[in-house]
Amino acid sequence: MTQMFLPAGIYNPVVTADGQRWREFELDPQASAVVSAPREPERVPWRPLRLDRCRPYGAAGGLARPDPQTQEDMVRAVPVTGQGVPRRFPDPRGMWVRLVNGAGAADDPFRATNSLDCALAVLSTWYGAPAVAAPRRPEYDRVGRPLLTGEAGGVARAERWLGQRFQYVGQGRQAYVPIGQVLLAGGHGAAAIVVNRWPAGGSHAWNAVNAGGEVIWIDAQRGHMSVEPLYESVTGVFCVVIDGEGRRL
Repeated sequence: MTQMFLPAGIYNPVVTADGQRWREFELDPQASAVVSAPREPERVPWRPLRLDRCRPYGAAGGLARPDPQTQEDMVRAVPVTGQGVPRRFPDPRGMWVRLVNGAGAADDPFRATNSLDCALAVLSTWYGAPAVAAPRRPEYDRVGRPLLTGEAGGVARAERWLGQRFQYVGQGRQAYVPIGQVLLAGGHGAAAIVVNRWPAGGSHAWNAVNAGGEVIWIDAQRGHMSVEPLYESVTGVFCVVIDGEGRRL
């Protein structure tokens, strides 16, 4: 490289270990060619907290631990990235929705009243943390019949896990319209957990997701999905809607 001499007093500090000065380094085409901007760190996609860490296993009115085989089946049903990480936003028409509730209520009556945990398991799986739903903790009446009641305090647990409060949307089927609109506005990956009340009493939890610009309604407790809301005869409807990064919409 050509040696350069500058008048005294010109700012030209030593910038390399071999004594090369800044202006010489700056004007050296080979030196400048190796200078590159620092790489931006890769953004880590949002994933929810592990669902099994916030379940009331063994508590009265709570849940029982699911069969480990059902969890393994769920994990295998979800596509993975090239690095073996479960993909976020798996196709809701895929097999995984039918595996959320294990073998279902036909084989386990305590999977007939776990709709809230099924809805949370859908969200967990949708955001890249595959989870099978837990059945209700077995409880019986005095003559040994299963007590088919929902999880005690389930809505409050769901709000803690989501970090969001349920909001009242409206009465009847027309309440589904604004939910679908918010999901579409939220873009691919947005999702909702919906809780409706039945005219005869009781409630039910299910989901809706934005999959590639189309709203898919999911009831994983029963293994159903549809492009139309699943239930017409409902009274009050409540929901939480979040975007692909877990932020409230």
